[in-house]
Amino acid sequence: MKWMKGDNALKCYNINTKFDTSDKYIVENIIAKNSITLIVASPKKGKTMLGLNLGICINEGYSFLENNTVKTKVVYYCNELSGSLIQERIKNLDLRCSSDMKFYEGTSYITFDEFESIVKEDSQNGYKVFVVDTFSKIKYDRNYNANDYNDTYEVMSKYYSLIEKYNCTFIMMYHTKKDNSVKSVSEKVIGSQALSGSVDTIIAIDKASEFDTEFSLNITSRLFESKTYQVKIDERKKTIELDKIDPIESLEPSIQKLVQIMPKKKEIEGTIVDICSSINLEIESPQQFGKTLNRNKEILFKNGITVNIKRGKNNNIYKIKYNPSDVMY
Repeated sequence: MKWMKGDNALKCYNINTKFDTSDKYIVENIIAKNSITLIVASPKKGKTMLGLNLGICINEGYSFLENNTVKTKVVYYCNELSGSLIQERIKNLDLRCSSDMKFYEGTSYITFDEFESIVKEDSQNGYKVFVVDTFSKIKYDRNYNANDYNDTYEVMSKYYSLIEKYNCTFIMMYHTKKDNSVKSVSEKVIGSQALSGSVDTIIAIDKASEFDTEFSLNITSRLFESKTYQVKIDERKKTIELDKIDPIESLEPSIQKLVQIMPKKKEIEGTIVDICSSINLEIESPQQFGKTLNRNKEILFKNGITVNIKRGKNNNIYKIKYNPSDVMY
């Protein structure tokens, strides 16, 4: 049933209405079909590397971070690097990239109308995913102020209009603020909150240095469950892969016990003696366990467990907390 006539009609449904969701994603759990995804990071932190890995996986139908991918023809539009540099980067990847993946190079701005003509022509030839590196180098009808909510909303409406007209999906690179005190992914995006609020998914690259080979991908989405993936760059393949948590059997015995018990306890606070008593730890002395905790903080963090220590009047006070959403897959 429809509330009104026309292609843009409001559609009425109830709790028992059956929806077809079989064809809703490009990359399962990460990128929906006919959506806009932002890949964000500060300069030289790997946006292009991630975009190429993701684009090739989609074009070839390879899984991405162990998520199924629907094989879809990809256009990679890069207005920051020359074609020869992009080719060189792809040749360094241990990923087959077939010749039907299409690339555009351009080191200057193009207008949105020119960009739409590319999308229109390529979508007619079966290309449905457009990677834009970067979003900020496309000119609009007038000077676009990234900090103006109305300007940003108007620009994003243009992209959603392209999605509707050409049945396509956009993955776009954008920059984040350098302010390390900002923790929220949406608040890290430069400019108006309308940008992070109007896209469907944000993939934030969280690394301290451009040289880090192990880092986090923080994925915030209104279409899928938001997740943090702990990833690494395979030094030989130059591909992005999951940095999986260690099998519990490989952990030190006292850490094994803590990992097993924290989902029930949720939070423990007190001296190291109090902590040992709370988890009935008889494997190590409190003094030894304090050293083991400090040595295994990174492993515990991957298992969703944070350990914070503050100086008490007589002894250090430990606060151990478990959060299932922090578990890195």
